[in-house]
Amino acid sequence: MTILLLTSCKNSEKTETENNTESESEITQTEFKKIETNNSLELEFQLLDKNDDIVEFARLEKIAEFPGGFDSLAVFIQRNFTFPKSTDSLKIEGRVETLFSVDTIGKVIDVELKKGLEKDIDQSCLAVVSKLPDWKPAELREGKKVKMRFLLPLKFVTDKNE
Repeated sequence: MTILLLTSCKNSEKTETENNTESESEITQTEFKKIETNNSLELEFQLLDKNDDIVEFARLEKIAEFPGGFDSLAVFIQRNFTFPKSTDSLKIEGRVETLFSVDTIGKVIDVELKKGLEKDIDQSCLAVVSKLPDWKPAELREGKKVKMRFLLPLKFVTDKNE
């Protein structure tokens, strides 16, 4: 069984042309914004202030950063994810969606399940996300550090050899 790290962008219904017609200062986050990466890891995020209210994208200077970058995040999850023994005989296919925040000092907090697949797999997904090491926190243009909320789906596919 293989674990892939993917997301679906909730804003994908908007075309690139529609996105470009909005001015930078008008873009606010009602949904998650997609992070582009070079591997199968595609995170989405929201910026939150101290009251967990959504902050405008246009104010973002630096996105929260996993040590070594997002490629290293994918490697960390693949190396640290443990398949539960209870799933050895099962062909698990589908997606688990996890949510977590990186606070203003870089700690991973508020780990939760948004969409589950199978109880033991769900718990393993939450466990690996909870083990994430400290990140560099997100910063606004004014230099103020802000909380960043991430959506991280983990997709499970059965190997063709099984």
